[in-house]
Amino acid sequence: MKALKTLGFAFAGVVAVIAMVLVFKSPQSHMQRSVVIQAPPASVYQQLISFNNFNAWSPWAKLDPNTRYTYEGPESGVGARMSWVSENPNVGSGSQWIVEAVENKMVKNGMAFGDMKGDYFATLELEEVPEGTKVTWHYDGDVKGTGMVNSALGKAFGLFIDRALGPFYEDGLTSLKQVVESQPVPADTLNQ
Repeated sequence: MKALKTLGFAFAGVVAVIAMVLVFKSPQSHMQRSVVIQAPPASVYQQLISFNNFNAWSPWAKLDPNTRYTYEGPESGVGARMSWVSENPNVGSGSQWIVEAVENKMVKNGMAFGDMKGDYFATLELEEVPEGTKVTWHYDGDVKGTGMVNSALGKAFGLFIDRALGPFYEDGLTSLKQVVESQPVPADTLNQ
């Protein structure tokens, strides 16, 4: 009986610690990965500014080749939108849309995932370096004001964001590097 009582107290203690962490953890989460691509920023930017190119390097496209995609708005630039539906739980359903773009410098996408509430963004920053272009892919999430349960789930996910999402970003950047480096450099991008 004493062992059962000790086990009960230990379980209650673990639950209390988890609850405290979730109460005091920031509702914001951030993760990023980088790669250097041997190509000018303009060549990389051309891959990022249109969702029609996304599946050539997306790590999620590899997970489920049967995902259904729809595209709305302009073909590229601010306002372009891609939505998807997949039976694979690692892909799920959602959408992303370009909210900001600075030519040859940055593309920022807003994102929505199924029933998840919050503000989610993926930003790809381009920096010209001697070897070509350094691409940094950022993930930013904010679950502030989304309700107690959703906020707790979002905060819990934020604790593991680096391990959960990092490998996907690394895979995607490796694929982006392969795609861009396998294409001829357009003449109009050589001096940009």
